[in-house]
Amino acid sequence: MRSKRISAEEQYRLIMECRQSGLTDHQWCVEHDIKPGTFYNWVKRLRQKGCVDLPASTGHSYRAPESQEVVRVDFHDTDPLPYEQPLNVIPVATERNNLSVAEPMKLSVGSFHLTIPNGTDPQLLAQTLRIVKELGC
Repeated sequence: MRSKRISAEEQYRLIMECRQSGLTDHQWCVEHDIKPGTFYNWVKRLRQKGCVDLPASTGHSYRAPESQEVVRVDFHDTDPLPYEQPLNVIPVATERNNLSVAEPMKLSVGSFHLTIPNGTDPQLLAQTLRIVKELGC
């Protein structure tokens, strides 16, 4: 089956788009589902018709994109902190009448100060506190 005929004006537009894309001719053709041989025939015919303002090719060589290695990573929480385990956590002193609902919780653990926004996931908070405890702050 033959492809539909593309006018010389459309060929010129596609060649210019390709040459201004920064890709090699081959890469651009592959991305736009155009056979590279067809593309180069367009260039040849337009030059034969006197179209001399076609930019030079950025290169005919095709470099395959660098492959990215995919690695599966499994996370296992081997030592979860039970919620009932007491921690030596001292809340920062606040006056009850100055405390609004939107204010975050502020904790001090030794020399470590932690501000916890409202709505923090309890598991994330427990994990964070376990790490703080292990660091011995």
